Amino acid sequence: MATAAGPGQPVTGPAVAAEQVPLRRNRDFNLLWGGQAVSLLGTQMSVIAYPLLILTVTGSAAQAGIVSGATLIGTVALLLPAGVVADRYPRKRILMITSLAQMIAVATVVPAGLTHRVYLAHLAAVGLTQGVASAFYIGASRGAVRRIVPAIQLPHALSRLFARDQAAALLGPPIGGALFGVAQFLPFACDSASFGAVATAAAMLRGPLDPAAEAADGSNAVPRVPIRRAVTNGMRYLIGQPFLRTVAIWSAAVNAVAAAMLLMVIVLARSRGATPLVIGGMFSVNAACGLAGALTAPRLINLVGGRRMALTTSWLLPACAVGIAFAPWVWLIASLGAVTTFTVMPVNVSFQARATQITPDEMQGQVGNAQQLFGTSLMWLAPPSAGALTDVIGPAGAILAAAGLYAITAVWLQFNAGLRQLDDRRA
Repeated sequence: MATAAGPGQPVTGPAVAAEQVPLRRNRDFNLLWGGQAVSLLGTQMSVIAYPLLILTVTGSAAQAGIVSGATLIGTVALLLPAGVVADRYPRKRILMITSLAQMIAVATVVPAGLTHRVYLAHLAAVGLTQGVASAFYIGASRGAVRRIVPAIQLPHALSRLFARDQAAALLGPPIGGALFGVAQFLPFACDSASFGAVATAAAMLRGPLDPAAEAADGSNAVPRVPIRRAVTNGMRYLIGQPFLRTVAIWSAAVNAVAAAMLLMVIVLARSRGATPLVIGGMFSVNAACGLAGALTAPRLINLVGGRRMALTTSWLLPACAVGIAFAPWVWLIASLGAVTTFTVMPVNVSFQARATQITPDEMQGQVGNAQQLFGTSLMWLAPPSAGALTDVIGPAGAILAAAGLYAITAVWLQFNAGLRQLDDRRA
């Protein structure tokens, strides 16, 4: 079993000692990367299709946010127990089962789109199902990457993962918008098929994904307690580690506001006369800059430093949000959002690489899901709240309110001591 590192200490284990095969020749990493790329492309199609479908049927921005809110509720509710399950049971099996569950759930939207009988309760139930499945997938996936990739290669591996995510975000929205314009059910049919692809990729993985086996004499055994008592283990580890605690709080605030901004920008763009295809193109511009930021993340982190990059990004978020609120053209809105997306990618890579390195192998799922819980703890409330606020004061006023929340977060991070560990090479 991997040596359990204390707070602030790098983890050592099989992935560190393994032969340093270049990532481009790491079969399991590339297989998992490719399968998830297909799935993420499908997800990005439906991310824009869900609010467009509900806006088409109801015309309400508040109701358009309910599906994403339901998805986040399902994820948040199950993250902690799912993390324990991901560290105790076969991760490969978890990856397959959760992908198939999402494939079936999204497939039920196809007949609704075909018959034009769209019910908000049905879409919310689909979102909730996906959220629950995602909670288990997230924990198993993080643990799998930690086992597949040597610790020294994690920054570059995570850079590729974030670049993949941004590439999917670049291509998915315009494809989803275009498909929605042809037929409302098409984006959801593609998304359902994409989950089948990632399930197949998981089934083809060869290497061990689970924590290293205990020694025969039990010398490195970790006593197991019932899942209901172990649920908070990851949360306690996270809270006790200053750097992880800082990242968790910052992520909770920024992700919640960003989730609200997504819906508000769609409504603002529609008020500026943007079509679904144009809205998809706006998000592609944003994603293109995110892709560039992810690809250049290792170099930027070495050049600027992780802490300085995080602080710069935190102050750019409110500044660009104010610009978006007053932007008269949809492509200026897209450009301002793209600036922050570019700078946030190196921050994400730096944060996640450091967190993965200092977390014991047998706690990857638990600590990773605890981080995810913090990061999404407020996101479930953001879309419906943003939609309701937008209905009352309009999208520009709601975006200015979001800028104020971004600014409060930037002030807090500026004076936070835990962030200094990000550039501490001794830790």
